[in-house]
Amino acid sequence: MIPNNDTAESDRKLTGDAKMTIRKLTSHSFSRANNALPGWDQMHAFTSKQTAPALSAIAILGFIAYLFAQHNLVFPYHDDWGYATLSYVGEQTGFTGQNFNLTQMLSFLYGEYMNWSGRIVAFFVQINLFKLGIEYVRLAQVGIIFAIVFLAIRISPQKNFIHPLTIVPIVYFLSLPQYSAVGGLYWFSASIAYVWGIPLFLFAARLIQKRRTLDITSTILLTCAAAFHEQMSFAVSAFLVSYMALSAFYGLDTNRISRDLKLTSPVFAIALITIFAPGNFHRKNVSTFPSENLTDTLTLNAESLVNWIFVHQEARTILALLSASFIFLLVLLIRSSPSKPNALAVLLSSLLLLGISYSLSLLAFFTAALLLYGALLFHLRKPFQFDVIAVSIYVGAITSLIVLLAAPGVAGRSLLTFFFLMVVPVTFIFIQAFRAGLGPAVYATILATLPFAISNAGSIYSGYKSNFEANSVNHAKLVAASHELNYEGSPRNSIDLLKLNDPRYAEQMPYDKPQIEKWIKKYYSLPEDFSLVWNDNR
Repeated sequence: MIPNNDTAESDRKLTGDAKMTIRKLTSHSFSRANNALPGWDQMHAFTSKQTAPALSAIAILGFIAYLFAQHNLVFPYHDDWGYATLSYVGEQTGFTGQNFNLTQMLSFLYGEYMNWSGRIVAFFVQINLFKLGIEYVRLAQVGIIFAIVFLAIRISPQKNFIHPLTIVPIVYFLSLPQYSAVGGLYWFSASIAYVWGIPLFLFAARLIQKRRTLDITSTILLTCAAAFHEQMSFAVSAFLVSYMALSAFYGLDTNRISRDLKLTSPVFAIALITIFAPGNFHRKNVSTFPSENLTDTLTLNAESLVNWIFVHQEARTILALLSASFIFLLVLLIRSSPSKPNALAVLLSSLLLLGISYSLSLLAFFTAALLLYGALLFHLRKPFQFDVIAVSIYVGAITSLIVLLAAPGVAGRSLLTFFFLMVVPVTFIFIQAFRAGLGPAVYATILATLPFAISNAGSIYSGYKSNFEANSVNHAKLVAASHELNYEGSPRNSIDLLKLNDPRYAEQMPYDKPQIEKWIKKYYSLPEDFSLVWNDNR
């Protein structure tokens, strides 16, 4: 049968139309499917949202693990033993080891206040924690440091702790100079006084920031913080004065001023009680000052501060972070100004001021830099939400340095309060710069600083690690000797102990200061005539 040509032609045409329809449908389907899939930018944003919290959590957990590992290597040193047994400066008797009662402890604290220092709150905390055990002291300090990092973020514009910029206060902490970390932070008698009141201070600052006013809770926290140390008393008082003065810029409210003065009166009262403790004046009389002339003392101590912060090589990493925050302030100044020529004029004037100051002396440069830093924080409080809390904490930090000018001397540990308070404005500035579009510069700064910060912290860790075996062996031997003497009636009258491999990573040891042996013997309930024989650990 021969097919009809018209029918065949029609079939071919139909087949062609069908193919075209299939192609269109297929193309349309792929187009819709392609549009339904996220683009590269969307996928990158999605990935960032998923990975950033995970990376932040890993960094935070790693930091916590590091804190536990580091503090596990820290043991009691120097006057830690004396305070633990109520034997430093004054001495309470009638008990063995740490089996003292509340009356004996309060009598000891009264003696400290009258004859040595006003830091009785810090001593009270220290004595009771050491009575529980060194493990509790270590655990408490891990919590203290983590709380400072956490509060630095909470006070900043970011607020969210699970965020990549949480690395800012972490890197800042890892950059702490060894002269402050080894000579203060990891010497519990110093760190409890200089550092442990800071979380109370910052928590109060965060409450004031959140509630936009002072209240009973913040007053109680600030009162406790001010009682830890004379520097903290000055810092907290300066913070409050600054906060109340800056708040007046938004409108003078006599009722609020009256209420704030009533609320803050306990803080100022405790600060005065701490600062003007009779023991501080007694200690002043037996201390050796750099000079008998007050002006010379102020000048020499100011030069010491400059040396610790600007010259000492161990401060280079943290100085880089402080300098970077200053540069970000200058950039934010330009960005916030409606008139770029005016902003550039201010910038050039600032740089000229710093240049002239540097040509005069490093002390003049340091003073000018601190003043300019504070002025920029104050000026930028409106365009970039640098609220009065950040500015006021900075004022408190600077005040903690100023009070050192009248001290008998400036030790590296004396800068701990300043360094820990400065973590707030530094974190605040870095995060505000990030939010203002300077994210690449912020991350570049952190990444450039991170290796040096890790190296610094690693060096400290290695130093304490090198002494860990000797400290552990000595502790075990002393516990065993105490048990043998007190429970088994052992006739032994001496014990061989190991000297530390690296004396840098410990405060004074008994073989350097024999007075410490008396405190150690009392701590372990050993008789006074018991001999501690120290041998080289090699």
